[in-house]
Amino acid sequence: MIFTVHLKKDIKMNTTETKLKLNDYPLLTGLLITVIFSFVLSINIIFRVKNNLITAGVSAIFVYFGDFSVRFLSGAIIVILIVLLMKYISENPISIKEYIRTDVWLSKGVSIRKTFLAGILSPLCYFIICIMIASGLGAFKLDLEIIFRNPDVTEGVGWFIFLYALIPGIWEEITFRGVILNSVKTKYSANFAILVSSILFGLFHIIAFMIINEPIEMLIFYFMMSTLFGLTWGYMVVKCESVLPGILAHYIIDAFGYAIITHPMNSGESIAGPFFMLTTLLYPLVSFLLAKTFLKKP
Repeated sequence: MIFTVHLKKDIKMNTTETKLKLNDYPLLTGLLITVIFSFVLSINIIFRVKNNLITAGVSAIFVYFGDFSVRFLSGAIIVILIVLLMKYISENPISIKEYIRTDVWLSKGVSIRKTFLAGILSPLCYFIICIMIASGLGAFKLDLEIIFRNPDVTEGVGWFIFLYALIPGIWEEITFRGVILNSVKTKYSANFAILVSSILFGLFHIIAFMIINEPIEMLIFYFMMSTLFGLTWGYMVVKCESVLPGILAHYIIDAFGYAIITHPMNSGESIAGPFFMLTTLLYPLVSFLLAKTFLKKP
């Protein structure tokens, strides 16, 4: 009986020590989450879901619906598991409902108006910058047909982009600007947490694009772009104390961005290179300054 009591105490102490050890290393935990999230969200590519459906002669709308469903559901499942993991290793565990209210939704005293406007003004800023740079390079064309036409397996996703954009808009933001950023922030400063979550966001894109065999120069560009964009969205999330502005900005840019960037992207390296480099550098800078001014406390 005495042995059983001591054994229970030892198990409880070891469990507590494990929690504290994991909680003491949010950077390592964030890296682990990034790697796992990268591969799970690419499960449709790994198992060639889209290609198998096309080979089977499935119509385009069902090809994209099947591909989207696998990605969206796998993203949802891994995010839920990640939230449960962070709940487990936390020194002060809270319920998932409380986590959603404090980290994902809006805390008390936070301006709903400013939160939603920040999430809308940031992508609007991106579109204006893209249009100005594309016009300056003589490569501006607003191609709305590319995002409103019917889905086709050879010509592109068309209006299905509005569904596909939900995957990065929701799951990537909750993971990087929600779970990872808040985890790092419990041990380090908010600015350092924004930096770390943004770098891990860039790493996520490197892994994701490595899976589809993108050339090394594109991997470097995607890392730089996603990291800089992540800094902007992370700043808004910290200032608003909610991941909602990040979700809105990410979704709107992914959903409507193709209508603006498609033409300069297909205009040759002499235009595509400068266009993407300038937008990648200017958008985070201008959006950050806008958010810094707009989100000032009264």
